[in-house]
Amino acid sequence: MDAVPFPTAGPRHPIPQPGAARHALLRLVTVMLDSDDEREVLWRAMAAIAATGPFTAEAAYAVHHGLARRCPPRRVASSAVARPGSATAREPAVDPTGEAPAEAATAEVVAADRLDRRIDALDGHSRDLHEPGGLWVRAIALRYRDHCLGYLVVRSPTTPSPEETALTDLLAQQTGIALARLTVRRGEPARAGSGSLPGIGDLSETGNLLGTGNLLGSEGGSPTAGLGATVSALASRLAVHDALSRAAVSGQGEAGILRALHDHTGFAALTEDRFGNPRAWAGPGRGEPRRGPSGGPHPGPESRRRDALIHGARRRPGAVRDRDLLVVPIEMAGDLLGVVALVDPDRRATDTDTSALEQAALVLAPQLSHERRLAELEPQLRRDLVDRLISGEATDDVFTQAAALGHDLHRPHKVAVLEWPGTAERAALGDAVARAAGRLRQDVLIGARGGATVVLVAGEDRRDPGAELHRAVSDELGTGAGAIGVGGHCDVLTDLPHSYDEAVRALTVRRHSQDPHGSTGFEELGLCRMMGTGNGEREADRFVREWLGRLLHYDARHHTELVTTLSRYLDSGGSYDATSETLLIHRSTVRYRLQRIREITGHDLGDVETRLNLHVATRIRNVLDAPR
Repeated sequence: MDAVPFPTAGPRHPIPQPGAARHALLRLVTVMLDSDDEREVLWRAMAAIAATGPFTAEAAYAVHHGLARRCPPRRVASSAVARPGSATAREPAVDPTGEAPAEAATAEVVAADRLDRRIDALDGHSRDLHEPGGLWVRAIALRYRDHCLGYLVVRSPTTPSPEETALTDLLAQQTGIALARLTVRRGEPARAGSGSLPGIGDLSETGNLLGTGNLLGSEGGSPTAGLGATVSALASRLAVHDALSRAAVSGQGEAGILRALHDHTGFAALTEDRFGNPRAWAGPGRGEPRRGPSGGPHPGPESRRRDALIHGARRRPGAVRDRDLLVVPIEMAGDLLGVVALVDPDRRATDTDTSALEQAALVLAPQLSHERRLAELEPQLRRDLVDRLISGEATDDVFTQAAALGHDLHRPHKVAVLEWPGTAERAALGDAVARAAGRLRQDVLIGARGGATVVLVAGEDRRDPGAELHRAVSDELGTGAGAIGVGGHCDVLTDLPHSYDEAVRALTVRRHSQDPHGSTGFEELGLCRMMGTGNGEREADRFVREWLGRLLHYDARHHTELVTTLSRYLDSGGSYDATSETLLIHRSTVRYRLQRIREITGHDLGDVETRLNLHVATRIRNVLDAPR
């Protein structure tokens, strides 16, 4: 596609520059009022459109007698190809071979002819002309009432925002009105096959500029006043868009965007999530009771009313009123992210305020969408990082990954493993741990392994094996029916798998103890601390089989709990009453089971050394039964 030279083209800016836009708009007004050259009107309109977004001029066409005729810029008009609709010729670049310039010129002529044919085939309405994978290209129809008077063809390296597209459409309306005035000045006869332009005779130099009044909501006024008001409205919209865009990239986030909206409208501004829960507020009166879609989930009819309101707002453009609020949904790719609203109980908001609210929704959409993606992605990133660390698969890049998540791995750490049977979902336990750690000012990384939650706790504190964390998590969940095992401190990352193994052993001992709820540190395990993997564990397993093998075999065949009874009896110091209370059985049942243990094993439970070996064997057995 040929690229007609654009006299006013400059650097492309991703964010429109309000100063440049206002300057171009004012020059467009001057040309519209004073010029008799439709080509100048068309290209000044292109300059104004380019100032509103990342647009570059492609071509301009005027429609006469039902035919679209290309209008090149004035400074290259003398070099245009003779027949209407052909490409504008350029001075060929000097090339030693003499082939490249000719080929380029031929390609430009072919592209221009193709564009001319596509414009001729249009039906008088704006159409997208870009192809899949190509630059965004659009033919903007310049219409007055039911008649098309020309086209502006613009391209963009990216798809323009709805706000930028709306501004170009508004400028196209004004350009169509200006072309209609030129038609009146020239006394041009009716279009062939289309009849005359109704009301065109009313468009005199001093009369009412028809269409502008309708656009601005007023039926009267001079052309200067009407176009001046339009320029003022456009400049205001550009200023708001610029302020909101700058707030979005300032790092102040959602709160900064709402402050910019409040500053430009004077109304308190707020955002809510898609469920109606308050997110952020800017302006006065936050503590005052309000009616509207916010305030958290609503019961019954009020919740259904709000859902119906938001559903209706998503089906049509613009703001909707909900009692004291003007509300606009915040959407991204068809997904509702929340709403933004202005508090307007006296119904004083103008079209300018409503436009600012709509622009704020467009600017907030990528912010809220990004937050949602992070909220979904960050827990998984943390889980993956923790899993690598406790599995011994960590490489040097884990320091960078942890830093990106706000965690410093260069400090000493210890591993804690938590199980809370009363928690419906593992994610809920992870969230509770995060809140509890925040209250305790502990810096943690939270992951999972199997059915347990794994927490890497940073810091030098060796005094508390996890009792404070257990109490804080219990407060968050409303139940203390959980257990925590805490491994030893690690000064280097390579020791974290060992700390994890220690934490699992400590958790298993706690779960098999008389008080299964609470926390146990590996340092508290006594003789069980000496057990490790490899040969040490195999020796421990042989020791258990030697002292408990017959009981374990008997329990497996007869579905009894003699080993558990022996363990609780030895843990209680040989107390019948404590054992019966722990196992929730009668004291005589305890006595009977101990007698059966003596008969099966042949051991004298009154012998001190025998009791010690049996006690150690039961404790080791509890650790060896730990889930891996």
